[in-house]
Amino acid sequence: MGNITLKAQLGANIAELRTRAGLSKTTFALMIGVSRLYLGNIESGAANPTVDVLERIADGLGTSVSALFGDES
Repeated sequence: MGNITLKAQLGANIAELRTRAGLSKTTFALMIGVSRLYLGNIESGAANPTVDVLERIADGLGTSVSALFGDES
């Protein structure tokens, strides 16, 4: 990951997966029950999402929590 922080990489991965799924921040935030602002903060690496929120994000994207961290296995 180089100089990028884990939070920043997590956020970038979530943003990429959301974009690939064709979901806007607003739509996805509504789907998973968080505010658009909070989702934006997660995607920018400014927020520390809870495990519960990570599970909701993963479920909403049809993937696993580990995949949000870039674990493709």
